[in-house]
Amino acid sequence: MSNLGGAVPTAAELAARLGADGVLLYAVDGQDLGIVDMWPAHPSASSLRLQVGFGVTGLVARNRKPVLLDSDSPRNALHRQLLRLAPQQTVARMCLPLPGLEGDVVGVLAVHRDHSAPFGQHDLDGAQQYAAVLGLWLHARRLFHTVDRQRTERDRLVAQAITAQEAERRRIAFDLHDGVTTALASMSFHLSAADLTVSELAAHVDVTDEDSLRDLARARAELVSARELADFAYNETRAAISGLHSLVLDDLGLVAAIESLVRTVSGVGPPEIEFLVDPAAAIDDIPEHAAATLYRIAQEALANAVKHAGAQRIVVSLRRVGNSVVLGCSDDGEGFDPAVRRANRAGDTDGEQHFGLSSIAERCAIIEASLRVESMRGRGTTLLVELPLE
Repeated sequence: MSNLGGAVPTAAELAARLGADGVLLYAVDGQDLGIVDMWPAHPSASSLRLQVGFGVTGLVARNRKPVLLDSDSPRNALHRQLLRLAPQQTVARMCLPLPGLEGDVVGVLAVHRDHSAPFGQHDLDGAQQYAAVLGLWLHARRLFHTVDRQRTERDRLVAQAITAQEAERRRIAFDLHDGVTTALASMSFHLSAADLTVSELAAHVDVTDEDSLRDLARARAELVSARELADFAYNETRAAISGLHSLVLDDLGLVAAIESLVRTVSGVGPPEIEFLVDPAAAIDDIPEHAAATLYRIAQEALANAVKHAGAQRIVVSLRRVGNSVVLGCSDDGEGFDPAVRRANRAGDTDGEQHFGLSSIAERCAIIEASLRVESMRGRGTTLLVELPLE
């Protein structure tokens, strides 16, 4: 039990102040009472569970009234062991309820000593002065554990949701790959075959038959246009598949996935895109759902920089700083005024919806990563995402 700078006495301190041979501090957990502090300490203390409403300690928790017993002999074998009682030995006990913030009983303070020195009203009055602070401490402890459980559950649900989202992206990407792209590739092949057939027909038409030659030329032009559209649709679908899911992320991890992303986005000419990563920085302990989210953030940030920044150079970085992973994306482009951008996004005054930064901010919030965006007109933009791994 924490002493909280002396504000909350420990079981050992309570024993000394109350003249007791031993102290057990119980916390109410649902319908049970469990020991959270004890003096003298015992390795089996955490194993004792007493039911609210039963036994002396349980009745105090239920009735909210203190109890003084001149001679008591608990029947629970483990309880007797913790009190260090020999067979048939009795003990003087004092038990009082510990109220929480809302007045409900959050615990019980139980002290004991030899039956030859029973507790009296003076002892009870002395113990009562500690009841409020002990109750508040137990109430705070209960809230902390509740928040911790809820946080753990939230983390589990977030991981489950992101994993399910990535699985759905993977399914859609595979469906597109096996269905649409295959059909488009087949269409392009058949259009090429039709173009070849029309060309062969044109070679056998009498050169004096101008109408037929003109019709065949027009048909061939339509076939060429159709094939170009099929090739364009194929390439766009392939790009959509790459955007939906990264097989590299699944197989080789976050660093390799971002490297692949940079190579895919980089084209001939500006902007020049560079990926910097510290090879000595261990980032293998990033949970899979967090790695997937960081990849999506890198994808969005890089797309924003390429499409809107007008930059000549973009640098994507990934590094380990203490117990955090930091993802960065900076460019030397046009930049913007963050305050104006926030105002425009709130009111949509410029007739556009700025989903890029909003999407990144939402993803950061989901995995509890911090986001910092620094930008100035004519000075480029820097985006930093810090993910704690503790």
